[in-house]
Amino acid sequence: MNLAKKLGWKSKELVINREKITFEEILPMVKDLKDIIINNLDEYIILINGLNTKLLKGLETEVSGDVTIDIFPPAAGGANIH
Repeated sequence: MNLAKKLGWKSKELVINREKITFEEILPMVKDLKDIIINNLDEYIILINGLNTKLLKGLETEVSGDVTIDIFPPAAGGANIH
């Protein structure tokens, strides 16, 4: 089963009233997502505006402004947070 089917949604929009926030701080705001991926983060490709967080600062990657976060499990459908 792909991630979107496990979550029951394919896309979610969050409005965050902070100038800067880390990806790690965003995860608890999307509890259903956190519960599925938090113990298996290495198995997922996480892109912030198309940039892989593994090539940035991982969970500590800062997010600011209008961004898109894409999460893809290997060889399956992903989820989008905008």
